[in-house]
Amino acid sequence: MSYAKISQALDTGVFAADLCEIATPPSSAEIDRAAAALAVKLRDDHLDLLRTWGGSDLHEIRIHGPAQLRMDDAGLIEFADDYSGSVFKYDPQDGAVYAIEAASGETLYLAASVAEFINEFLLGPKGEDFYGEDWVRELKARGLA
Repeated sequence: MSYAKISQALDTGVFAADLCEIATPPSSAEIDRAAAALAVKLRDDHLDLLRTWGGSDLHEIRIHGPAQLRMDDAGLIEFADDYSGSVFKYDPQDGAVYAIEAASGETLYLAASVAEFINEFLLGPKGEDFYGEDWVRELKARGLA
């Protein structure tokens, strides 16, 4: 998996660098311990995200590091949240990503995988209904969508 769009978002100013805190990527041992504590195999695209951006606050989204990973009662793994309080989770069985919408508490299906969520939903045109037209317009203006 590639999460080059996150770097592009930082480079183009979509994620304001002065509002971001880029974490040192977690070690394989830290990731392995977190997965063992959850008693689940983390999906490859999530592992790739953790290895590069785990623990980073990108202002628009906070990507959880190993210590913040949680599994809910439905078996979904929480991997990120955003400035509005929405929480992002995925199903370790099929990879589907859901948002627990902050205002309503409603669970919304967003993408087929963590990679699709980051690259096509958060930083692409598929997220217009969730993030709004202005967000997607800004992504397009900066060559991301």
